[in-house]
Amino acid sequence: MIPRSSFATLVALAALAALAAPALAQAPAAAGSSTQAFAVPPHACVAPKFPSKPETVQLRGDAYNKIVQTFNENYKAYGECIKKYVEDTKVWVKEVADAGNKAIDEYNKYTADLKQQIEAEKQTQQ
Repeated sequence: MIPRSSFATLVALAALAALAAPALAQAPAAAGSSTQAFAVPPHACVAPKFPSKPETVQLRGDAYNKIVQTFNENYKAYGECIKKYVEDTKVWVKEVADAGNKAIDEYNKYTADLKQQIEAEKQTQQ
């Protein structure tokens, strides 16, 4: 059986792919399968422009404070956007790992069933 831990799953999938390559080369492709890699979209978060000293040196009082406050609000929004993107990609990665684990479970069940069938046939031949 193939363990379900993340690292072990990756190692097992790599070994399985290497061992199954000759058989898979002869097997027809599954319906709807794709040989293209997944493309993860980049984040759409926009980093705020820092109000540099040369741009703000002539501002005084409320005007300067307003520029700094706006930057701080935009900076906070940018950080929240990045955090949301990271959390969303974590969900996507988990779903991909779950799909891989489901495939491993299916393969392990098929292999166990096949082993039982072969053993049963051996028993009836003796």
